[in-house]
Amino acid sequence: PDASKVGTLELETPALPSEACKEATVPLQECPNASEREKTPLSGSIYVAKQDENPFASLLALYFVVDDPRTGVIVKLPAEVQADPVTGRLTTVLKDTAQFPFSELRTHFFAGDTAALKAPASCGSFALTSVLTPWSAPQSGPPATPSASFEVAQAPGGCAGQGFAPSFTAGTASSRAGAFSSFGVTFSRQDGEQTVGGVSITMPPGLLGILKGITLCGEPQAAQGTCPSGSLIGEATAAVGAGRSPYWVHGGQVYLTGPYNGGPFGLSIVVPTTAGPYTLTGNAGVGKEVVRASIRVNPVTAQIVVVSDPLPSILQGIPLDIRTVHVDITRGGFIFNPTSCDTMAVAGMLSSTQGVSTNVSSRFQAAGCAGLAFKPSFTVSTQAKTSKKAGASLDVKVASGPGQANIRSVAVTLPKALPSRLSTIQQACPDSVFNANPASCPIGSDIGVATAVTPVLASPVAGPAYLVSHGGAAFPDLVIVLQGEGVTLDLDGSINIKKQVTSSAFNSVPDAPISTFELKLPEGPHSGLAAILPAKAKGNLCGTRLEMPTTITGQNGVIIKQNTKIQVTGCGKAKKKPKAKKRTQKGHGRRKK
Repeated sequence: PDASKVGTLELETPALPSEACKEATVPLQECPNASEREKTPLSGSIYVAKQDENPFASLLALYFVVDDPRTGVIVKLPAEVQADPVTGRLTTVLKDTAQFPFSELRTHFFAGDTAALKAPASCGSFALTSVLTPWSAPQSGPPATPSASFEVAQAPGGCAGQGFAPSFTAGTASSRAGAFSSFGVTFSRQDGEQTVGGVSITMPPGLLGILKGITLCGEPQAAQGTCPSGSLIGEATAAVGAGRSPYWVHGGQVYLTGPYNGGPFGLSIVVPTTAGPYTLTGNAGVGKEVVRASIRVNPVTAQIVVVSDPLPSILQGIPLDIRTVHVDITRGGFIFNPTSCDTMAVAGMLSSTQGVSTNVSSRFQAAGCAGLAFKPSFTVSTQAKTSKKAGASLDVKVASGPGQANIRSVAVTLPKALPSRLSTIQQACPDSVFNANPASCPIGSDIGVATAVTPVLASPVAGPAYLVSHGGAAFPDLVIVLQGEGVTLDLDGSINIKKQVTSSAFNSVPDAPISTFELKLPEGPHSGLAAILPAKAKGNLCGTRLEMPTTITGQNGVIIKQNTKIQVTGCGKAKKKPKAKKRTQKGHGRRKK
């Protein structure tokens, strides 16, 4: 078909009569000499052969066809085209060509948007080499190796060098605070710029996904591109190829996987490798290439960071020239917006295959935070029995319903009767030890345990509460380490002690939904709290009035201030005094006047 034509050819030969001899109908030996006969070359076309269905069963092949209407000569020569799998350099091989004399063969490959070849992306001189073997070999000696070169004086990115300034956009389809929405990210580069080699994306705080109910794709299915439909969360589209009209690849699928490359979760992005009549073999077999990415969670902000493996740049010797990548997370009830309406950004870093990196960002801001309810419950209790040896306990419980703004900060002041235990504070873990491995902290710095239930994860997160000292700070911080399903979160609360009164503030609580949270600071040899009671109380808090001034701030800016009553447990029920019976006297009545 004419659509398979990629070029033309001309062949000058002394073996056929010139136009003058043909018209004179005289014997060839009586016609003008060979140089005269070659002035009218034979013409033909170059066609691209169908993948695999060619004499070489190869990916690439050409047909050189002489179909000269003047002489009626038809010559067909198949040629295998070999593409270097690393560099993409092309070698065209013709074997057993016709024993047909010619003085010059000229080939011309079409230019334009439908051209089969693209020019080098940089300026300079580029060489072409050849090996020509005659039919008389090997008796005639070694093959001839003529070479040539051509100059590129104008490149798409300019001769000064390829730049790298990709565009980047990202965001949710709906901006309503706390609402579920699809999420899309797109990055592109111009033709002539350096090729994108990798990408990392950092979500704004509070832009999270509900993992509960999703089947995580395991290994080796994630690597093989055979994940189950239950782990499908989105789709991917890519534009590849040089020129003004790159080829768009649709039908990519995005799956959520288990742990990958240092993250508790990952992505398996399965992209088709079929373009028109060609199907390339990718890392997952014929017709598909799998791009993996790691999903990591910032332990302080709970922000999601997605880090891709190197993007493919060449398949079977065909440079992909990735121009645009668009990933859209479309699974319903998965991605949801923050409950903070602060101005934020989806940040990213794109790297090129030549080692250049550039930071990118796309503005992000949720809307309608003022319309979110904020009514968390906050209750505190302590055990009645205390001692100088075991100290005092504290149990803090927080609960919040669905659809509410998340908590931004909590600040409390403990009653004077429950001060910090200085002997325990002196055992605080140095921050260098904690940062290296909290499990290496002194046993005395572990003063409690916390548990949180979140709709984001299928299971609760739980972990110890450490006292951690920071350099020259007067008092250590209370750091709660929550772990579950591979996720680790560090809640850092400051401690201040003034006139034996302890106050604590968690000023940067992640914007994440928490159904329930409980912090238990038990009694024991390393209790965080002591008790100050009069001697007559005999170490028993029953009957003591305990209140904790509390300030809770929502991610939507709503502030709740209350005096939280600390319930004393283990006191038993107070005995009720019997009611006094009314006494009546017989014979007494009202006298009539």
